[in-house]
Amino acid sequence: MNIDGVKMSDSCKKYVNSEYKLLKDKLNDIESKIRSYNIELKTIDNNIKKFNKEKDWTEDVFHSVTSLKENSNVTIKTLQNSKSDLLQLISDLSTEKQIVTEKIEMLNNILQEDVSDNVSHETLNINQNDSVKLIDIIEMDRQRISRDIHDSVVQNLTALIHKQEFIYQIADKDINRGKLEINNSINLIKDSINELRNIIYQLRPMSIDDLGFKNALTHMLDKFDRESDNVIYDYSINYNDDITINSTITISILRIINELNSNAIKYSGCTNIYVNVELDMKNNCIIVNFKDDGCGFDFENILYDRDKHSGFGMAMLKERVSLLKGTIKYSNNNGSQFIINIPVW
Repeated sequence: MNIDGVKMSDSCKKYVNSEYKLLKDKLNDIESKIRSYNIELKTIDNNIKKFNKEKDWTEDVFHSVTSLKENSNVTIKTLQNSKSDLLQLISDLSTEKQIVTEKIEMLNNILQEDVSDNVSHETLNINQNDSVKLIDIIEMDRQRISRDIHDSVVQNLTALIHKQEFIYQIADKDINRGKLEINNSINLIKDSINELRNIIYQLRPMSIDDLGFKNALTHMLDKFDRESDNVIYDYSINYNDDITINSTITISILRIINELNSNAIKYSGCTNIYVNVELDMKNNCIIVNFKDDGCGFDFENILYDRDKHSGFGMAMLKERVSLLKGTIKYSNNNGSQFIINIPVW
Protein backbone atom coordinates (compact mmCIF):
# COMPACT_ATOMS: atom_id res chain seq x y z
CA MET A 1 0.00 0.00 0.00
CA ASN A 2 1.35 3.41 -0.99
CA ILE A 3 0.54 6.80 0.43
CA ASP A 4 1.54 9.57 -1.96
CA GLY A 5 4.19 7.24 -3.32
CA VAL A 6 5.47 6.26 0.14
CA LYS A 7 4.97 2.66 1.18
CA MET A 8 2.91 2.29 4.34
CA SER A 9 5.05 1.00 7.19
CA ASP A 10 4.55 -2.47 8.68
CA SER A 11 3.57 -0.90 12.00
CA CYS A 12 0.86 1.14 10.28
CA LYS A 13 -0.45 -1.97 8.47
CA LYS A 14 -0.48 -3.84 11.77
CA TYR A 15 -2.37 -0.99 13.38
CA VAL A 16 -5.01 -0.88 10.61
CA ASN A 17 -5.50 -4.66 10.88
CA SER A 18 -5.79 -4.40 14.65
CA GLU A 19 -8.37 -1.59 14.40
CA TYR A 20 -10.33 -3.59 11.83
CA LYS A 21 -10.52 -6.61 14.16
CA LEU A 22 -11.52 -4.45 17.16
CA LEU A 23 -14.29 -2.77 15.16
CA LYS A 24 -15.60 -6.14 13.92
CA ASP A 25 -15.73 -7.39 17.52
CA LYS A 26 -17.46 -4.18 18.57
CA LEU A 27 -20.02 -4.55 15.77
CA ASN A 28 -20.79 -8.11 16.86
CA ASP A 29 -21.22 -6.92 20.43
CA ILE A 30 -23.58 -4.10 19.36
CA GLU A 31 -25.67 -6.48 17.25
CA SER A 32 -25.86 -8.92 20.16
CA LYS A 33 -27.07 -6.16 22.50
CA ILE A 34 -29.68 -4.99 20.00
CA ARG A 35 -31.02 -8.55 19.66
CA SER A 36 -31.11 -8.91 23.45
CA TYR A 37 -32.91 -5.59 23.92
CA ASN A 38 -35.43 -6.46 21.21
CA ILE A 39 -36.24 -9.72 23.00
CA GLU A 40 -36.64 -7.80 26.26
CA LEU A 41 -38.81 -5.24 24.46
CA LYS A 42 -41.08 -7.99 23.16
CA THR A 43 -41.43 -9.39 26.68
CA ILE A 44 -42.38 -5.96 28.04
CA ASP A 45 -44.98 -5.49 25.27
CA ASN A 46 -46.51 -8.85 26.15
CA ASN A 47 -46.60 -7.92 29.84
CA ILE A 48 -48.23 -4.57 29.09
CA LYS A 49 -50.96 -6.36 27.11
CA LYS A 50 -51.36 -8.85 29.94
CA PHE A 51 -51.68 -6.17 32.64
CA ASN A 52 -54.08 -4.13 30.52
CA LYS A 53 -56.36 -7.16 30.25
CA GLU A 54 -56.07 -7.79 33.99
CA LYS A 55 -56.73 -4.11 34.66
CA ASP A 56 -59.93 -4.23 32.59
CA TRP A 57 -61.03 -7.37 34.43
CA THR A 58 -60.19 -5.81 37.81
CA GLU A 59 -62.16 -2.66 37.02
CA ASP A 60 -65.19 -4.74 36.02
CA VAL A 61 -65.15 -7.04 39.04
CA PHE A 62 -63.66 -4.78 41.73
CA HIS A 63 -64.70 -1.35 40.46
CA SER A 64 -64.92 -0.04 44.03
CA VAL A 65 -61.45 -1.23 45.09
CA THR A 66 -59.24 1.72 44.09
CA SER A 67 -56.00 0.19 45.47
CA LEU A 68 -56.14 -2.62 42.92
CA LYS A 69 -56.64 -0.11 40.11
CA GLU A 70 -53.76 2.03 41.35
CA ASN A 71 -51.42 -0.97 41.57
CA SER A 72 -52.29 -1.93 38.00
CA ASN A 73 -51.71 1.63 36.80
CA VAL A 74 -48.33 1.81 38.58
CA THR A 75 -47.23 -1.52 37.09
CA ILE A 76 -48.24 -0.53 33.55
CA LYS A 77 -46.56 2.88 33.93
CA THR A 78 -43.34 1.20 35.11
CA LEU A 79 -43.41 -1.16 32.12
CA GLN A 80 -44.02 1.73 29.73
CA ASN A 81 -41.08 3.65 31.21
CA SER A 82 -38.88 0.56 30.83
CA LYS A 83 -40.06 0.23 27.22
CA SER A 84 -39.23 3.88 26.52
CA ASP A 85 -35.72 3.47 27.98
CA LEU A 86 -35.15 0.31 25.94
CA LEU A 87 -36.28 2.01 22.72
CA GLN A 88 -33.82 4.84 23.39
CA LEU A 89 -31.00 2.36 24.05
CA ILE A 90 -31.82 0.50 20.82
CA SER A 91 -31.88 3.79 18.91
CA ASP A 92 -28.50 4.84 20.35
CA LEU A 93 -27.00 1.43 19.58
CA SER A 94 -28.37 1.49 16.02
CA THR A 95 -26.71 4.85 15.43
CA GLU A 96 -23.45 3.56 16.89
CA LYS A 97 -23.76 0.44 14.70
CA GLN A 98 -24.01 2.62 11.58
CA ILE A 99 -20.89 4.57 12.56
CA VAL A 100 -18.90 1.40 13.31
CA THR A 101 -20.05 -0.19 10.02
CA GLU A 102 -18.83 2.85 8.08
CA LYS A 103 -15.44 2.67 9.80
CA ILE A 104 -15.18 -1.05 9.03
CA GLU A 105 -15.94 -0.40 5.38
CA MET A 106 -13.29 2.32 5.25
CA LEU A 107 -10.62 0.10 6.82
CA ASN A 108 -11.66 -2.82 4.64
CA ASN A 109 -11.16 -0.68 1.54
CA ILE A 110 -7.68 0.23 2.77
CA LEU A 111 -6.80 -3.40 3.47
CA GLN A 112 -8.07 -4.49 0.04
CA GLU A 113 -5.70 -2.15 -1.74
CA ASP A 114 -2.82 -3.84 -3.52
CA VAL A 115 0.67 -3.06 -2.23
CA SER A 116 1.41 -1.11 -5.36
CA ASP A 117 -1.87 0.84 -5.32
CA ASN A 118 -1.91 4.52 -4.49
CA VAL A 119 -4.24 5.59 -1.72
CA SER A 120 -5.68 8.99 -2.61
CA HIS A 121 -4.66 12.02 -0.63
CA GLU A 122 -8.28 12.58 0.43
CA THR A 123 -8.72 9.04 1.79
CA LEU A 124 -5.57 8.76 3.86
CA ASN A 125 -2.83 11.32 4.34
CA ILE A 126 -0.53 9.75 6.90
CA ASN A 127 3.22 9.80 6.93
CA GLN A 128 5.38 7.91 9.39
CA ASN A 129 5.30 10.68 11.99
CA ASP A 130 1.57 11.33 11.65
CA SER A 131 0.71 7.65 12.10
CA VAL A 132 2.39 7.70 15.52
CA LYS A 133 0.44 10.84 16.49
CA LEU A 134 -2.78 9.23 15.29
CA ILE A 135 -2.15 6.13 17.40
CA ASP A 136 -1.38 8.35 20.40
CA ILE A 137 -4.65 10.24 19.99
CA ILE A 138 -6.68 7.04 19.69
CA GLU A 139 -4.95 5.57 22.74
CA MET A 140 -5.56 8.72 24.80
CA ASP A 141 -9.18 8.78 23.64
CA ARG A 142 -9.60 5.19 24.77
CA GLN A 143 -8.14 6.02 28.15
CA ARG A 144 -10.53 8.95 28.51
CA ILE A 145 -13.55 6.84 27.53
CA SER A 146 -12.48 4.06 29.89
CA ARG A 147 -12.06 6.54 32.74
CA ASP A 148 -15.39 8.28 31.99
CA ILE A 149 -17.28 4.98 31.95
CA HIS A 150 -15.59 3.78 35.14
CA ASP A 151 -16.14 7.02 37.04
CA SER A 152 -19.78 7.43 36.06
CA VAL A 153 -21.69 4.49 34.57
CA VAL A 154 -19.85 1.67 36.35
CA GLN A 155 -20.12 3.46 39.70
CA ASN A 156 -23.84 4.04 39.18
CA LEU A 157 -24.47 0.43 38.19
CA THR A 158 -22.50 -0.84 41.19
CA ALA A 159 -24.58 1.37 43.47
CA LEU A 160 -27.70 0.09 41.72
CA ILE A 161 -26.82 -3.52 42.53
CA HIS A 162 -26.40 -2.67 46.22
CA LYS A 163 -29.71 -0.81 46.20
CA GLN A 164 -31.54 -3.78 44.70
CA GLU A 165 -30.10 -6.05 47.37
CA PHE A 166 -31.22 -3.59 50.05
CA ILE A 167 -34.71 -3.28 48.53
CA TYR A 168 -35.03 -7.06 48.51
CA GLN A 169 -34.25 -7.16 52.23
CA ILE A 170 -36.70 -4.43 53.32
CA ALA A 171 -39.50 -4.91 50.78
CA ASP A 172 -41.78 -6.77 53.21
CA LYS A 173 -40.79 -4.79 56.30
CA ASP A 174 -40.92 -1.16 55.14
CA ILE A 175 -42.93 -0.59 51.96
CA ASN A 176 -42.50 3.18 51.95
CA ARG A 177 -38.72 2.92 52.29
CA GLY A 178 -38.73 0.30 49.54
CA LYS A 179 -40.62 2.66 47.22
CA LEU A 180 -38.16 5.44 48.00
CA GLU A 181 -35.19 3.22 47.17
CA ILE A 182 -36.85 2.08 43.93
CA ASN A 183 -37.28 5.73 42.93
CA ASN A 184 -33.59 6.34 43.72
CA SER A 185 -32.69 3.33 41.58
CA ILE A 186 -34.70 4.72 38.66
CA ASN A 187 -32.81 8.01 38.97
CA LEU A 188 -29.50 6.13 38.93
CA ILE A 189 -30.53 4.32 35.75
CA LYS A 190 -31.51 7.63 34.12
CA ASP A 191 -28.17 9.17 35.14
CA SER A 192 -26.33 6.19 33.63
CA ILE A 193 -28.26 6.51 30.37
CA ASN A 194 -27.44 10.24 30.19
CA GLU A 195 -23.77 9.56 30.88
CA LEU A 196 -23.67 6.94 28.12
CA ARG A 197 -25.35 9.34 25.70
CA ASN A 198 -22.71 11.97 26.49
CA ILE A 199 -19.92 9.44 25.91
CA ILE A 200 -21.49 8.35 22.61
CA TYR A 201 -21.87 12.02 21.59
CA GLN A 202 -18.18 12.62 22.27
CA LEU A 203 -17.29 9.63 20.09
CA ARG A 204 -19.35 11.03 17.23
CA PRO A 205 -21.43 14.22 17.46
CA MET A 206 -24.63 12.91 15.83
CA SER A 207 -26.05 16.38 15.26
CA ILE A 208 -23.38 17.26 12.70
CA ASP A 209 -24.77 14.62 10.31
CA ASP A 210 -28.32 15.90 10.65
CA LEU A 211 -27.87 19.62 11.20
CA GLY A 212 -24.60 20.55 9.51
CA PHE A 213 -21.52 22.06 11.16
CA LYS A 214 -22.90 25.52 11.99
CA ASN A 215 -26.09 24.26 13.65
CA ALA A 216 -24.21 21.45 15.42
CA LEU A 217 -21.74 24.01 16.82
CA THR A 218 -24.59 26.29 17.90
CA HIS A 219 -26.32 23.34 19.56
CA MET A 220 -23.13 22.43 21.43
CA LEU A 221 -22.46 26.00 22.64
CA ASP A 222 -26.08 26.40 23.75
CA LYS A 223 -25.73 23.15 25.67
CA PHE A 224 -22.61 24.50 27.40
CA ASP A 225 -24.56 27.63 28.35
CA ARG A 226 -27.51 25.67 29.78
CA GLU A 227 -25.32 23.39 31.86
CA SER A 228 -23.08 26.11 33.36
CA ASP A 229 -24.79 28.12 36.08
CA ASN A 230 -21.77 30.30 36.88
CA VAL A 231 -20.43 31.03 33.39
CA ILE A 232 -21.82 33.45 30.80
CA TYR A 233 -21.24 32.47 27.17
CA ASP A 234 -20.94 34.84 24.22
CA TYR A 235 -20.32 33.35 20.81
CA SER A 236 -20.45 34.18 17.10
CA ILE A 237 -20.23 31.87 14.08
CA ASN A 238 -19.37 33.06 10.58
CA TYR A 239 -19.73 29.91 8.50
CA ASN A 240 -21.77 28.84 5.48
CA ASP A 241 -22.92 25.19 5.49
CA ASP A 242 -23.36 25.37 1.71
CA ILE A 243 -19.58 25.17 1.46
CA THR A 244 -18.43 21.54 1.64
CA ILE A 245 -15.62 20.78 4.08
CA ASN A 246 -14.34 17.34 5.01
CA SER A 247 -16.41 16.08 7.97
CA THR A 248 -13.23 14.88 9.72
CA ILE A 249 -12.14 18.52 9.97
CA THR A 250 -15.48 19.85 11.24
CA ILE A 251 -15.85 17.05 13.81
CA SER A 252 -12.29 17.68 14.99
CA ILE A 253 -13.09 21.38 15.44
CA LEU A 254 -16.12 20.49 17.57
CA ARG A 255 -13.91 18.28 19.72
CA ILE A 256 -11.25 20.98 20.01
CA ILE A 257 -13.82 23.54 21.22
CA ASN A 258 -15.32 20.96 23.58
CA GLU A 259 -11.89 20.32 25.09
CA LEU A 260 -11.14 24.04 25.46
CA ASN A 261 -14.48 24.56 27.19
CA SER A 262 -14.02 21.56 29.48
CA ASN A 263 -10.55 22.77 30.49
CA ALA A 264 -11.80 26.30 31.19
CA ILE A 265 -14.78 25.12 33.27
CA LYS A 266 -12.75 22.62 35.32
CA TYR A 267 -9.59 24.58 36.02
CA SER A 268 -9.74 28.30 35.20
CA GLY A 269 -12.42 29.56 37.59
CA CYS A 270 -13.75 31.77 34.80
CA THR A 271 -17.12 33.54 34.74
CA ASN A 272 -17.16 34.49 31.04
CA ILE A 273 -16.31 32.54 27.90
CA TYR A 274 -16.20 33.99 24.37
CA VAL A 275 -16.08 31.79 21.26
CA ASN A 276 -15.77 32.92 17.67
CA VAL A 277 -15.58 30.50 14.74
CA GLU A 278 -14.97 31.90 11.26
CA LEU A 279 -14.42 30.42 7.82
CA ASP A 280 -11.63 32.48 6.25
CA MET A 281 -12.13 32.02 2.50
CA LYS A 282 -9.12 34.19 1.67
CA ASN A 283 -6.67 31.99 3.58
CA ASN A 284 -8.63 28.73 3.14
CA CYS A 285 -8.90 27.99 6.84
CA ILE A 286 -11.27 27.90 9.79
CA ILE A 287 -10.25 30.18 12.67
CA VAL A 288 -11.31 29.34 16.21
CA ASN A 289 -10.95 32.12 18.78
CA PHE A 290 -11.62 30.88 22.32
CA LYS A 291 -11.18 33.20 25.31
CA ASP A 292 -12.00 32.98 29.03
CA ASP A 293 -11.41 35.36 31.96
CA GLY A 294 -10.00 32.71 34.29
CA CYS A 295 -6.60 32.25 35.92
CA GLY A 296 -4.73 31.06 32.79
CA PHE A 297 -1.85 28.54 32.72
CA ASP A 298 1.45 27.74 31.05
CA PHE A 299 0.13 26.12 27.88
CA GLU A 300 3.47 25.77 26.09
CA ASN A 301 5.11 23.77 28.87
CA ILE A 302 2.19 21.65 30.03
CA LEU A 303 3.05 17.94 30.06
CA TYR A 304 0.83 14.88 29.78
CA ASP A 305 1.29 12.42 32.66
CA ARG A 306 -0.41 9.09 31.87
CA ASP A 307 -0.17 7.86 35.47
CA LYS A 308 -1.59 11.02 37.07
CA HIS A 309 -4.04 11.72 34.20
CA SER A 310 -2.83 15.32 34.09
CA GLY A 311 -2.37 17.42 30.99
CA PHE A 312 -4.49 14.93 29.03
CA GLY A 313 -6.89 17.37 27.37
CA MET A 314 -4.29 19.87 26.23
CA ALA A 315 -2.06 17.08 24.90
CA MET A 316 -5.02 15.81 22.85
CA LEU A 317 -5.65 19.36 21.63
CA LYS A 318 -2.06 19.81 20.43
CA GLU A 319 -2.03 16.45 18.65
CA ARG A 320 -5.37 17.05 16.91
CA VAL A 321 -4.31 20.46 15.62
CA SER A 322 -0.94 19.08 14.53
CA LEU A 323 -2.55 16.23 12.57
CA LEU A 324 -4.81 18.73 10.83
CA LYS A 325 -1.71 20.78 9.89
CA GLY A 326 -3.07 23.67 11.94
CA THR A 327 -1.51 26.21 14.29
CA ILE A 328 -2.21 27.33 17.86
CA LYS A 329 -1.50 30.79 19.28
CA TYR A 330 -1.92 31.09 23.04
CA SER A 331 -1.88 34.19 25.23
CA ASN A 332 -2.40 34.58 28.95
CA ASN A 333 -3.59 38.12 29.58
CA ASN A 334 -6.54 38.42 31.96
CA GLY A 335 -7.38 34.81 31.22
CA SER A 336 -6.57 32.34 28.46
CA GLN A 337 -6.99 32.97 24.75
CA PHE A 338 -6.53 30.39 22.01
CA ILE A 339 -6.46 31.32 18.32
CA ILE A 340 -6.45 28.12 16.27
CA ASN A 341 -6.12 28.03 12.47
CA ILE A 342 -7.17 24.83 10.67
CA PRO A 343 -6.57 24.61 6.89
CA VAL A 344 -9.59 23.21 5.04
CA TRP A 345 -8.35 22.94 1.43
